[in-house]
Amino acid sequence: MTDRHLTGRPLFCIGMTQLINWGITFYMPGVFGTAIMADTGWSPVLTFSGLTIAMLVMGIVSPLTGPLMARTGGRTLMMAGTSAIVLSCFLMAVTHSTASWIAVWLLMGAGMRLALYDAAFALLVEIAGPGARRAVSLVTLLGGLASAVFWPAGAALLRITDWRHAVIVYGCAGIVSLLFLSAVPAGNRRQPPVAGPSALTASGKAEDRKAFISGLWYATLIALISFVSTGVSTHFPQILVAYGMSAVTGMLWGIGQVSARLLDVASGARTSAIRLSLVTGVLLPVCFLAGLAGNVTPVAAAIFILSYGAVNGMTTVVKAALPLVLFDPQQYARRTGVLLSPAFFLAALAPSAYAILLARYGIPGTLLISAILTLFITAISIVIWRRHPSPAGRNRDKSVPSIQGENF
Repeated sequence: MTDRHLTGRPLFCIGMTQLINWGITFYMPGVFGTAIMADTGWSPVLTFSGLTIAMLVMGIVSPLTGPLMARTGGRTLMMAGTSAIVLSCFLMAVTHSTASWIAVWLLMGAGMRLALYDAAFALLVEIAGPGARRAVSLVTLLGGLASAVFWPAGAALLRITDWRHAVIVYGCAGIVSLLFLSAVPAGNRRQPPVAGPSALTASGKAEDRKAFISGLWYATLIALISFVSTGVSTHFPQILVAYGMSAVTGMLWGIGQVSARLLDVASGARTSAIRLSLVTGVLLPVCFLAGLAGNVTPVAAAIFILSYGAVNGMTTVVKAALPLVLFDPQQYARRTGVLLSPAFFLAALAPSAYAILLARYGIPGTLLISAILTLFITAISIVIWRRHPSPAGRNRDKSVPSIQGENF
């Protein structure tokens, strides 16, 4: 498989790994949490601290993933991560002490960093180079179905067995994910050319400085998005209850998320990452303003759920596609490994931080603070858009290959 060429079958296989891996990791505590507490007698804080621990581990190991991927390749790294997830599920089934519970989530966190979206995006860039933009959208489309598939699947398992046997079934699903990965060809692990003394010009140093500053803006942007997104989604059921809406209404979130990604795929992913970042940055505070009006009319609450789900869904594409414009694609894994680390740390802190905000300021106050935070996201999106307005940047982002052979 050559650079800039990605067929339908590998795309489908990578997408299925994301559907499965997200379902058996990130969404697992929400499904099995109550059953785990009933069986072990653990508190909600301890039971759900596993996911926080995992995200902290993801932040710690993230800077190491780039060099590892350069040496071993994205597919090998994703298979190692998925294997760690499978092992974690099996170990979780026989966990009875708090120490072993924490240890399992430490292993799970390492596996999640090597096997979820960010690793998959790096693999796509490894295979398709700068033309991975549309491939990213297609993979997130499948990955976005994880909650819709695994929430009801997990609930169905709990009706016929206990959570320990259910998590073993989840581990077996991880083995299926490994089978999908085995069908993905290895990417091109080319090292970037080493510049000679003559290449070290003032212009080159200026480009390096520009890339460094752009990297700081990108890291800040994604960290703020991750903080708000994780905090809101964690306490989303409380928002529904506060607005007197049924849990079924929460489906609007998933509908908005999948619909936005589907629209992006249907358009051929022609919207540049810079423009997509700007659009999502502008719409985020608008979504929360609609949420603030939810106390006045349920229509506003429904608009907030649907629109924020859509915008939140597109931020995943922004996170993956923006580095293709800001940096050399051959440095994708190395740069994102470092730059995404703050996002994992803030995401780990977000559930607790939002719990404090909700206790102190209630739903309206928390949504207002979220709106203020998203204004910073808007400002950073504008800064990035102004720093990269050149046709060269847009052309690089639009160099999307035709994804041949819909041979799923």
